[in-house]
Amino acid sequence: MSQSKSSRREALRAQQAAQARAAKRKKLLGVIAGLVAIAVIAVIATITINNHKRSEAANMTVTSAQVTPPSADAATGTYTVNPKTAKKDAPTLTLYEDYQCPICKETEDTYGSALRQLATSGDIKLQYRTLTFLDDNYPGASSYRAAMAAASADMVGKLQAYHNTIYKNQPAREGTGYTDDQLRNAFAKDAGITGTDLTKFQKYYDTKATSNFVKLAASKGLDEGTKLAQGDPTDFPNGFGTPTWTVNGKPYTAWQSITNPTAASLLASITSAAG
Repeated sequence: MSQSKSSRREALRAQQAAQARAAKRKKLLGVIAGLVAIAVIAVIATITINNHKRSEAANMTVTSAQVTPPSADAATGTYTVNPKTAKKDAPTLTLYEDYQCPICKETEDTYGSALRQLATSGDIKLQYRTLTFLDDNYPGASSYRAAMAAASADMVGKLQAYHNTIYKNQPAREGTGYTDDQLRNAFAKDAGITGTDLTKFQKYYDTKATSNFVKLAASKGLDEGTKLAQGDPTDFPNGFGTPTWTVNGKPYTAWQSITNPTAASLLASITSAAG
């Protein structure tokens, strides 16, 4: 009887030990499966990212002879909006922008009308330096494509109108970007590009004929902006970014303190900065 009870206890302990080992194996297999799943997800994510980058690279492939927009300096990529109407001694106001930058849109909304009045009157020489660095943060290369579309618009004499249209239609959420349909069709129509000019504009855009110019302009603009930020730290407390304004090549921040700007108030500030 004693031996029988002892045997049953031994058998029970053996069964419990076996169950514990089975549970441990099951837990270990679960951990391994989880790690494998994570590894698979990581591989898929890496492949997806690489495929996306290859797709974007393919989409940026140049398929035609390259051109320089007529309003731009081929060496620096800087646009001069009003080269023919700017007065001889007018101060040069240069805006560093990225078409995906929400603060650039706010700046355009607030100051754009006054700037255009001053450019039209010739009281300032208005310039744009178009950057594309926000493409490093978001997929779709929208800064590059928008810059290329603006350059294509300049090829048919519609730089300023197209520039305004991009900002007017900038998505509320940063990084959403622009579609090709918007850039080649809707925005062109809004900017007043029609008829044979529309055909030319779309060909420039579709064949990426302004691609080399846009890349050079972005690179030169970023280099110059970085140099500016190495000066007085009070001008760039957070480092270089967009929008940045300069007057005659020197950092100009006083515009930020002008509320309800008019052409007159803005000109007075710019003239003071020019010395």
